[in-house]
Amino acid sequence: ITFGGMASNRQPTTFKRTVLITGSTDGIGRQTALELASRNKENFVIVHGRSAEKCESTVEYIVGENKLPDRSNIDYVVADFSDLKEVALMAAEVQSRFPNLNVLLCNAGVLLPKRTESRNGLEMTFQVNHVAPYILARKLVNLLEKNQPSRIIFVSSICYDWHPLDWNDMELRNGYEKYVQYSRSKLMVHMTAFKLARQLEGTGVTCNVLEPGVIETKLLRNGGYHGAPVTEGTRASIFLVESEKVNTVNGGYFNNSAKRVQQLSADSTDVKQQERLWEYTEKLLQ
Repeated sequence: ITFGGMASNRQPTTFKRTVLITGSTDGIGRQTALELASRNKENFVIVHGRSAEKCESTVEYIVGENKLPDRSNIDYVVADFSDLKEVALMAAEVQSRFPNLNVLLCNAGVLLPKRTESRNGLEMTFQVNHVAPYILARKLVNLLEKNQPSRIIFVSSICYDWHPLDWNDMELRNGYEKYVQYSRSKLMVHMTAFKLARQLEGTGVTCNVLEPGVIETKLLRNGGYHGAPVTEGTRASIFLVESEKVNTVNGGYFNNSAKRVQQLSADSTDVKQQERLWEYTEKLLQ
């Protein structure tokens, strides 16, 4: 059987880790997938992208760059996060095709110059950066618990504490500005991660959040900036996926040097706001 794309129904069981990386057909996600897959005896990597073509070419790129003998430790799932139905279907597909999943790395993100609405009628930054990973984590948590020790990792941004949430305008209908909404969506990521970490205490599943640094990616270029090479952006992700040092660390925030950040913003650690956001998101999805 060739494992690759839709050819496989279930993965082989010989890997230490089975890692799903959302948004891994370019930028930091792709580089993280590349580095994790290079240790092909240990890691089974599930790439995720919006189209089968992008996923297929990413898998080929990773195999070629790493000079892997075959693609037996890489596969992919396709879902467009601008449609929440696809997010839910992807979670179901992961459960059936990759029953050994024990790491969920929520890396997918957008920064959009103009306010855009998703197929679900939600503001796109809010949906892709916050609602989609919320759904994935909720739907995959039982599988992760079954396969514990497991890890959930959220990718945030250095700008997560620039703007407090506006509870009256969560989707920035008034006076949209890309960095305001991007920053708020990343604050939501922190709140969700910390709330989830509390909920997972004692289950064998940990949940942490990281910021990759200011890295040269399509997302950053959309914001009109340049950054460090993409190889610099994977340090914290790789560390939180693989390191034994964080076996029991739960509810931590790590910087791009993979060091735990002690000074957390008041908003991100505000339990009332975390609970409020959780309920707000839950209601939205009913």
